Amino acid sequence: MGEITTSSLPHWTYTHVRDRRAQTLLARLRIGHTYLTQRFLLTRDPQIYCDNCLVSLTVRHLLVECPSLIELRHRYF
Repeated sequence: MGEITTSSLPHWTYTHVRDRRAQTLLARLRIGHTYLTQRFLLTRDPQIYCDNCLVSLTVRHLLVECPSLIELRHRYF
């Protein structure tokens, strides 16, 4: 998948995150493999689409592109 590539992020190190669970979460977000965006592959359900934009639900869409989440992005990022 590679939703967020190294060209869009600075050098990635794990030294600042010691918690294994947090490391796993960050890695999954970085490569675009999360349960929310990929569960249709596991359950054989139809692919999930954004309710507002009607495009495939991806990590990139949630974190960067979806206009309905702009307020949340500004609040937390």
